[in-house]
Amino acid sequence: MKSPYDILGVTKKSSQEEIKKAYRDLVKKHHPDLNPGNKKAEEKFKTISNAYDLIGTPENRIKYDSEENLQQNQEAKNRSYSKRRPPKSQNSRYASSYADQFGSDEFAENIFSEFFKSHSAPPPSVNPDTHYQMSISFQESILGAEKVITLANGKNLQIKIPPGIKNGSKLRFKGQGSSDRPNLPSGDAIVEVKTIPLEGWTRIDNDLEMELPISLFEAILGDDITVNTMYGTVEIKIPPGSNSGSKLRIKGKGVKKDDLVGNQIVKLKIVLPKNPETELKTEMQKMKNKFNYNPREDNLKNNKNINDQNKRESRSEV
Repeated sequence: MKSPYDILGVTKKSSQEEIKKAYRDLVKKHHPDLNPGNKKAEEKFKTISNAYDLIGTPENRIKYDSEENLQQNQEAKNRSYSKRRPPKSQNSRYASSYADQFGSDEFAENIFSEFFKSHSAPPPSVNPDTHYQMSISFQESILGAEKVITLANGKNLQIKIPPGIKNGSKLRFKGQGSSDRPNLPSGDAIVEVKTIPLEGWTRIDNDLEMELPISLFEAILGDDITVNTMYGTVEIKIPPGSNSGSKLRIKGKGVKKDDLVGNQIVKLKIVLPKNPETELKTEMQKMKNKFNYNPREDNLKNNKNINDQNKRESRSEV
């Protein structure tokens, strides 16, 4: 099973900032909104999110590393003990070698049996946990919500979804799990929260990014536009000469979790009319004749510089 470090493509020596950057790069590549209908990308995104939950903050990272070290130490002890412990079939052979000292083979056999029995796993001290899944909307994951889930025993459990919860997070409810063994304390109910993606919206850490369609005229002339946020609508100013891909920031309208407050990032996208009127085409032709420009001019200059550099390198090699 891969560790969260392997999943994010970092090492245990990586800084927290390097982990965050690796996570952001993977999210941008595998987010379901960017890969509609791609189940593999969706599963990859879930794996990435779960890995980042484990080591994305210094506190969670310390907790994960401590638990991993404890588990590795326990596994090492188990392997060491299994090497020292003779197979069950050897009990009689070991017992026979000491039979003269204890008086009989049966007595020696019992001693070895009791020894190995004392090193077996202890009986459970609590009933097992019960696992559930719950789906919530994208907006509920940002603002928080109250939900009701029906447990296996038929009981309804009121659940408070905290604001800013991440996809795949797990909520634990003490004593609400299995109680099949009445002589033992009840286990816990563990609810895994799944966030339903919202088209046009992406969460990156505590920031929310959304795509805003604008007209060609709004892009050229600029305008004041009403924009949706998770907390209501706000007015933003589109600067004149904006391009597709330009990003505007709405401060404080991202994820509000604990003491951290993110921003909303508005990504502009110029959208042309699907069926332009003949008159509009005529006017645009007039504008083209008067104000025409080459948007690829910088690309052409860069390509020329690259070609010139390649030619100089070829001559130097000769």
